[in-house]
Amino acid sequence: MFEDEIQRKIADFQGLGIPPYIPRENRVPFVNEMITAIIGARRTGKSYRALQAADEFIKSGFIKSAANICRIDFDNPILSQMKSSDLMLIQKIFLKVNPEFDLKTKLIFVLDEIHRISGWEEYAIDLSRNQNWKVIITGSSSEMLKDRISSSLRGKSLSSVVYPLSFSEYLNFLGFSLDRESTKGQADLRRHFDGYLKWGAYPAIANLDEFSRESVIREYFDTMLLKDIIQRFNVSRPKQCSMLYSYLLSNMARPYTLQAAYKFLVSSGYKTSRDNLRNYVHWAEDAWLLFTVPVMSSSRKEQERNYKKIYCIDWALSMRNSTVWDGSYSRALENMVYLHLRRNFPRVFFYITKTGRKEIDFIPLDSSGKPSACIQVCQDISSKETLERELEPLFVTAKYFGTSENYIITLNQEKEFSDGKVKVRAIPAFKWLLANPETA
Repeated sequence: MFEDEIQRKIADFQGLGIPPYIPRENRVPFVNEMITAIIGARRTGKSYRALQAADEFIKSGFIKSAANICRIDFDNPILSQMKSSDLMLIQKIFLKVNPEFDLKTKLIFVLDEIHRISGWEEYAIDLSRNQNWKVIITGSSSEMLKDRISSSLRGKSLSSVVYPLSFSEYLNFLGFSLDRESTKGQADLRRHFDGYLKWGAYPAIANLDEFSRESVIREYFDTMLLKDIIQRFNVSRPKQCSMLYSYLLSNMARPYTLQAAYKFLVSSGYKTSRDNLRNYVHWAEDAWLLFTVPVMSSSRKEQERNYKKIYCIDWALSMRNSTVWDGSYSRALENMVYLHLRRNFPRVFFYITKTGRKEIDFIPLDSSGKPSACIQVCQDISSKETLERELEPLFVTAKYFGTSENYIITLNQEKEFSDGKVKVRAIPAFKWLLANPETA
C-alpha cells in the first residue's frame, strides 16, 4: 500500500515538475550532512519556499533537473499512516524508479509535513548523512517549532523562518513593477501599500477580491486556533482560551500584562488562573500566532517586572478577528514594522527611558547584540504635541546608545529633525520598508 502511494507521488511530481512560484526573499541555509528545516506559521508559503530552494539547486548546477528531486507530501490519508520504520521505502523506491541514480548521485529530498510520522527525526538524520543528498523538511508551525527542531534533531538541522510577505514580496505577488520616478508609479505604489496595510501579508490574500479576503483571514484564524492550539495542547476550556486570544488581538501593539488579562477573563465570567493564562499565551507563541516583546534590559528581573507588548503574525488577522477595532490602522502600522524588524534582526525590544519613562517602540539588536536603530511608529505627526512626544525620547535614547539610524515611521509624512547632536528622519512606511529589504 505504502509502496504504491510513494511511487504515485514520485511519478506525479516528475510528471508535473516544479509548479510556478514567485520567489521569496528569506535565505535558506544548507550545510553538508545537516537537515534544512523551513518553519513558520500556517499559510505563509513554506512548501513553495522548499520547492524554490530545490529549483535554486537546479539553477546553480548542483542537480541536473527536477528529475533529481524526490518530493513526498505526508498530508495524505495513506502516507500519514506510515511508521518511522516504513520511511526507508522512500529512497529505495525513488532509486528503483530512477535506475540511473545511485548513492553517489546528487539528489534533493523534500519531505513535506513529515512531522505527521512519529519518530521521523532519525530517518531524516540518516538520509542527510549522504553528502550527495540535501534534505529539506517542512511542516505545520505547531509541530515544527524552531526550539523543538533543534532539540529533536540534536544539532543536525538548520532552520529558516517563512513569515507572511514583506512589502517588496507583496508587490512581486501583484506583478507590480516599481516605478519610483513617474507620478503614476508613485500613486500606484501608495495604492498597493494601502491594500497591504488594510488586508495584511498572507501570500494567498494578495490577488483575492475583498469579500474572499475577509472570509479567508477569518478561516486562517479559526484553523490556527483549533488545530495548532486547542487540539494540539488538548485545551480543556476552549471558550476561555478563545476569549483570551480575542482580548489579546484587540490589544495588538499595546502593553500587555498577565494581571490585566486575568482581570479581563474574570470580569467576563470565566473562572481561571494565572497559570492557565500563562500557558495560553505560551501556546499562542508556539503556534506563531502571537509574539510578546519585552523591554530592553540586561536584567531578566526587570524584563519580568515590566509590561510586554503584543503583536500578531499578521496585522489584518488581528484586526479582522478582534472583538474591538476602531477602524484605525495606527496599530496595524506598528505591527507591520515589528514583523519587518523581526525578519531582519535576531532580537527586537522596546525601550523605556530612565528619565520620564518614555517609550521607544523598537530597538533592534544586530548580531553582536548592539542597538542598530531607534524607531518610533506614528501614523500622523502633524500635531506639535504628537511630534514632541515622539521626538523627545528618540533624541535621548539615540544619544544614550549612539545609534545613527533613528526613525519616526509614518503613514505619509517625511521630514528630518536634529537637536544638534542626533538626527531623526520621519519617513513614510512604504519607503522605509522598500529601503530595508528582507535579509533574514
